[in-house]
Amino acid sequence: MAEIIRHKEIIPVKLDQKDKKLIYELDFHSRDPCSKLSKRVNLSKQGVEYKINNLIKKGVIKGFYPVINVPKLGFIYCRLLLTLQSATEKDKDKIINYLKEDKRVFWLFNMQGSFDLLAVIWSKKVSDFKVFVEDLETRFGNFIKRKVESIATDVVHYRYRFPLKVKKLEEIHIKETDERVEIDEKDKKVLDLLAKNPRSSLVDMSKIINESAKVLSYRIKKLENKKLIEAYRPVIDYNSLGYTYYKIFINLNKVSKEELTGLKDFIKYHPLVIYLIEGIGLPADIEIEMIVSSNQELFNFIRTLKEKFPKLIADYNTVVFMDTLKVRYLPF
Repeated sequence: MAEIIRHKEIIPVKLDQKDKKLIYELDFHSRDPCSKLSKRVNLSKQGVEYKINNLIKKGVIKGFYPVINVPKLGFIYCRLLLTLQSATEKDKDKIINYLKEDKRVFWLFNMQGSFDLLAVIWSKKVSDFKVFVEDLETRFGNFIKRKVESIATDVVHYRYRFPLKVKKLEEIHIKETDERVEIDEKDKKVLDLLAKNPRSSLVDMSKIINESAKVLSYRIKKLENKKLIEAYRPVIDYNSLGYTYYKIFINLNKVSKEELTGLKDFIKYHPLVIYLIEGIGLPADIEIEMIVSSNQELFNFIRTLKEKFPKLIADYNTVVFMDTLKVRYLPF
């Protein structure tokens, strides 16, 4: 599991072009060895190793994680947004620790704005999600002012383009699907180790799982080829670089499929956008997540959106992701 990111006021870390290129190349490809990354970054293997370790030391990279297409294992992508009331920091920490310890919670964020927490949960059935929410309310209902339960039907991951401001598009869809991938207990152990550190060597993994490096390599490749493992990503502390991580809730007027496609195309090619979310029960029709270096960048994006699609945008709201509290893309 990636390290917790705590938002704090710090002097931003300065990146050179090689650092920015390395972050870009690590995204979606964090398991690639330094020898392979070195060719794409145009540095020596030792130079890449040094830069990765330096980015970790400076707190820019907080860890790595595999993007696992858990819907192919029969799970539903559920989300719970919470607005708290009458909660001290100690009370909030109790809620956070409870959610962090629950294996069903694979993403957990501290937020500022109209919501305080976002928990993302894998559930086998909608009724299981309902039980999860009821259990949380039984324990902490006095502190919950508002809750929004939703199911994401399509979560689009865009490769990090913000360091270089490139427009090249690479995307992954984690969405509802009837496709199933069968895995055994050894596969689960492999996924567990990759969830802890996807840059672990095959030799190190083989000592824990008691399989040869060759067999482990085959297992991982099989999971990748079946698109159960979609990518490997770094966990970036955006605050350490002077960036702010925003979620934008956008409500739309009645739109045609063509107009909606045009809007999505504009969004996905914008270099600062990192996620696009659609689903049922969302606080808005669509959600955009983006990284900006200033409030002005955010305002410019929204203004351009409204100018290009004046009939589509009904209203919008923003919240800030303050801390990434948990990242573990597994339900077990």
